[in-house]
Parts: sequence; structure tokens; C-alpha cells
Amino acid sequence: MTGAVEQAGRGRSGFLDWWRGAVRFGNGVLGADRYERYLQYHRATGCESEPLTEREFWRDWQDWQDAHPEGRCC
Repeated sequence: MTGAVEQAGRGRSGFLDWWRGAVRFGNGVLGADRYERYLQYHRATGCESEPLTEREFWRDWQDWQDAHPEGRCC
């Protein structure tokens, strides 16, 4: 009985690992992780100013995309 419980636990753990990887991949493809990457870059470069808030970041990103539409289809 203990072996079956341990196997079920490993199965759930494996599925959760797979799911987390799939979500991370999806966020990367869709650009949802862009703010987190910005924060990592901001910390790594030792920038002295405060990082943008998430709202400020997305507003700035959207303004940049509006000013440079050549990379989008619509």
C-alpha cells in the first residue's frame, strides 16, 4: 500500500513540474514574463533609480509598441 501512495505522490509531483514548465513557457511566448525579466535586468545592472512599477512598465511598453508598429501584423 505504501508503494502505491509513493507512486501517486511522484505522479502528482511530476505533473506539477510539467505544468509549471508549461506555464513558464507559455508566459515566455506571450510576453507575460517581460516585467519579471525587466526587474532581473534592473537588479543585475545595478541601476540606482527605482524600477518602474508594473503598471508604469506596461504603459511604457505599450507606448513603445505604438511608436514602433513595424514588428506587429495588426
